[in-house]
Amino acid sequence: MSVTLFRNRANSERNSKKRIILTCCEGEVVDIANSKNRAISMKILGEGFCVHCSVPSITAPISGKVTDISDNGHTYTITGNDGVCILVCIEASEKNEELESMVSVGDSVVAGDELCAKENAEAAVIVVNSEIMSKFRIVYGKTRTGKDGVIVYEL
Repeated sequence: MSVTLFRNRANSERNSKKRIILTCCEGEVVDIANSKNRAISMKILGEGFCVHCSVPSITAPISGKVTDISDNGHTYTITGNDGVCILVCIEASEKNEELESMVSVGDSVVAGDELCAKENAEAAVIVVNSEIMSKFRIVYGKTRTGKDGVIVYEL
């Protein structure tokens, strides 16, 4: 029995453990080094990407549980069903600006669920425990909310 290259490739893709982190909003995905926030741009908090949002809706990039929300609603911690922990950080344009959260700590979210809304936002998605990923790749460019994968990874 002969096996073709394409059949082997199809079988290996079917057995692949690749997972995806989606964008948190529609817009332009750029390197995290371009963030206005120094701790984010220097990757002190972890690896990730920034999005220059073209719509006000900020959504969950992964499915999991909301484990923390900052007091002002600008930072969300989500622990994915596979153990990956991410931060979604929305840049504040004013020092005391507060955002209304659409979720609460302890809520389960599905990738694409709305977290909050902010006009003309810059948002960062940061993987705080990227060391559990055996490999990952970040894709830059224009994205659509809840539809485009930005980080492809394997555990």
